[in-house]
Amino acid sequence: MGTKALELKRLEALAQAFRLLSPLTTREEVYARTVQALKENTRAVSVLLWLYRPEEDQMELVAAAGLSPSKLGVRFSRGQGVSWEVLEKGEPLFLPDVSQDPRVVFLSGKRQAGVYLGVPLRSPEGQVLGVLSLDTAGGVGEILPEERFLVQALAEAAGMVLSRIEALETARLEAERYKAFLDLTLALEASREPLVMAQEALETLLRLTPYHGGALYLFQEGEVRPAVKAGRYPPDFPRLYEAHPIRFGEGLLGHPRLWEGPVYVEDYARFPGALRPYAESGLRSALLVPLKPEGRRYGVLALGSFGEAIPYRQEDEAALKMVARRLEESLERLFQLERLRLTREAALKALSRVLEYRDLETKGHTERVAELALRLGQALGFPDLEGLRLGAYFHDLGKLALPDEILKKPAALSTGEWRLVKTHPEVGLEILKDLPFFPKTALNVVLYHHERWDGSGYPKGLKGEEIPLEARIFAVVDVWDALISQRPYKEAWPEARAREELLAQAGKTLDPKVVRVFLEIV
Repeated sequence: MGTKALELKRLEALAQAFRLLSPLTTREEVYARTVQALKENTRAVSVLLWLYRPEEDQMELVAAAGLSPSKLGVRFSRGQGVSWEVLEKGEPLFLPDVSQDPRVVFLSGKRQAGVYLGVPLRSPEGQVLGVLSLDTAGGVGEILPEERFLVQALAEAAGMVLSRIEALETARLEAERYKAFLDLTLALEASREPLVMAQEALETLLRLTPYHGGALYLFQEGEVRPAVKAGRYPPDFPRLYEAHPIRFGEGLLGHPRLWEGPVYVEDYARFPGALRPYAESGLRSALLVPLKPEGRRYGVLALGSFGEAIPYRQEDEAALKMVARRLEESLERLFQLERLRLTREAALKALSRVLEYRDLETKGHTERVAELALRLGQALGFPDLEGLRLGAYFHDLGKLALPDEILKKPAALSTGEWRLVKTHPEVGLEILKDLPFFPKTALNVVLYHHERWDGSGYPKGLKGEEIPLEARIFAVVDVWDALISQRPYKEAWPEARAREELLAQAGKTLDPKVVRVFLEIV
């Protein structure tokens, strides 16, 4: 047969192979259809498809025709069987009689005569993925010279289709990983609790990696227990932390490269610092990364497997590092918010002291009513407790505009002086209304906290439920604190007398429902 005829034969076989395999969408379909097609179109006794597993450096039988299905999954180590020669050289191998070649391994267990032809499966980039072979050992058959075109064509088509499926699978997994990272980022942005954030991070990592369980260990002096756990653990494993407590510096938490991380240990029992109870519990592989928000030691994210070793994979380390960095960024944001909160608290307390210095009758009043307003708001299920608290701190801000001779006047105020005092809610509103961070709830407390249920209050003369609930809540605690506190013009009332007065005012100057709930909590 001439060169042109051979090339035509090869192209025809390749076209036939692609028509057969290109519609397939799973690896298993490709494996099965390839060996089935060769068995149906040749007189081979057995057709085998081997794939190379680089992680274990082994060849695995993934599909066969003419052979017992029980042999599927068999693995040969490097150098075991003639398929390794095909894989290593990347060239077809023809043996006229396998019984005469000592390298041949017979899956049947019996050495038998027969012909063998093995060809490499290649990716489009030329990487050898495995070996496709057919033989006539143990039966009646033959392998004709022209059949090698079909074998090679099917091997080439299978390699390309498998590469395409792998590329699609890789793209799908990458899309899932990016979605998982995006979901985690959004969850961390929405969370204000570090341990909730860590739980989200660990659950994301367990979806992206083959590890069984994960934990966050917080850096601290003394004994260390997981602050957060996720995934699957042996039943008795969590109790080990009680029976055999550990410290930073012991076990994996004492790994010399821990704070530079990540750290990977394939077999915990062989780790020089392994703690015996944890090794005996089945802890096998572990992958750890330190958390150092703002450059300080905060804790360690750890993934582990039990019973089963998890080989090192770069993508697992990359996922752990990325999730850890997301968590660090979120923790840094929380720390910054906490510093801002503490700064604001200090400013609020300083402001309350300024008001107290100007009006000695209100000494301690601001913090007391802020705390009481929060308790009452919680009892009533009020949704904006922070706005209520801010309003309590700033409710008398407008008094800063009043002269000392009015604020500290020991005698009764004149009509004109009272008229001026009654402007302090509106003055307070004018001072605060343009602050973008100041919520509507707080502004309502500042403006309306002297309004009364029967309409007798100021500055607007609102009545009943026209008065915002936050102002009605604050009015009750404001009156209560005024009654039980000593003032220049009165002694502090006993609580029993103050309760009677609140009940008397319920439905008159104060919201009766708010009064009832308040008296239940004090």
